[in-house]
Amino acid sequence: MLRARRPATRSAVASRAAQLRSRVGPAVPLLVVALMAGACSSPARIDPAAAQPPQPPARKAKPVTLGAVQRVSVSSSFGPGNVDVPVTISVLRFRDRIRPTDGALPLAPASHWASAEVRVCRPKPVIFGYPAWVLGDDSGRTAQVTKILHPGFPQPTFPNAAGTTGCAQGWVTWVTQDLLHATQVRFEQTRDVPGAWRLR
Repeated sequence: MLRARRPATRSAVASRAAQLRSRVGPAVPLLVVALMAGACSSPARIDPAAAQPPQPPARKAKPVTLGAVQRVSVSSSFGPGNVDVPVTISVLRFRDRIRPTDGALPLAPASHWASAEVRVCRPKPVIFGYPAWVLGDDSGRTAQVTKILHPGFPQPTFPNAAGTTGCAQGWVTWVTQDLLHATQVRFEQTRDVPGAWRLR
């Protein structure tokens, strides 16, 4: 028959612990020192975001009032030549929900016409594309200049496609969503950042 092992007494446990301490000796402090040295020598982790150079803030221009003149360089990709053309531009007046004398209505549902009188002085010929003048509101909605010109629009019409020099003044017209409550006109045919003309 197998004999049941007697539980170890307190004196036996203490004796066994003393034997283990005598065998290990100074190895425990050395092990701790080694672990600490390894932790100090391990390379520090670098935050990927911290390694990126600081990014310059996006350029923003302060809005301007109607009639304010701004100097910009018109992008040559929209016109003749291969050099940007320096011009002065201004938005003089704005008319919302205009009704042409011929009664023409936009083809898009829930939309209407809106027009602004602009003035541009250019020393060289440059053609303005349809995206040049952008009508917008404070909610991010925008409208593009209409490609259809009705004789009932405010006159004279601004000569976007004219390849002439000097100053020109006239009206540009947008087909505008009824949900768009126009608050600004921007000029975007440029690499500069002109301010938006505030309408209200």
